Amino acid sequence: MALITRISKLFTADVHAVLDRIEEPEVVLKQAIREMTEETARGKQRLMWLAAESQALERRLVSADETIASLDGELDLCFAADEQELARSLVRNKLAAEQHHKQTSQQLELLRRDHESLEATLTEQNQQLADMQQKADVFMDAPATSCNPIQDAGISQDAIDVAFLREKQRRQS
Repeated sequence: MALITRISKLFTADVHAVLDRIEEPEVVLKQAIREMTEETARGKQRLMWLAAESQALERRLVSADETIASLDGELDLCFAADEQELARSLVRNKLAAEQHHKQTSQQLELLRRDHESLEATLTEQNQQLADMQQKADVFMDAPATSCNPIQDAGISQDAIDVAFLREKQRRQS
C-alpha cells in the first residue's frame, strides 16, 4: 500500500511540474492581480454597506432617545395628575424603548468594530496589491531571458563570429 501511495505522489508531483511549465507566468500574474483587485473592490463595497448600516442605527438611536424623552415628559404629567394605571403603561413603553436603545447601541458597536477591522484589512490588501502591481510592472518590462548559454556568458556576437571563422579555417586545412 505504501508503494502505491508513493507512486501516486510521484505521479501527482510530475503532473504539477508539467502544469507549472505550461502556465505562462505573465498570465498567472495578471490573473492574480485581477483577483486581488476584485477582492479589494468587494471589501470597499462591504465597507460602504457597513457605513450606511451604522448611519441607520445612529438614526434609530436618536429616535429611541426622543421617544424616551417624550415618555419621561408624559410620565411627569401622569404622576402630577396621580394617574397610576396610565403611568404603568408608560413605564412599560419606556422600558421597551430603553431595551431597544440598548440593543441598537450594541449592534452599532459591533458594526463599528467590523468597520475598523475591515478598514485595516483593506489597507493591508491595497498595500499588497500595489506591491504586486509594482513587481508585475518590473516583470513585464524586463526583457525575456534567453536560454542561450553563450549570451548568458557575456560573449559578444563579434567574438563568436571570429571564433567561428577560426574553427572553420582549422577544419579546412
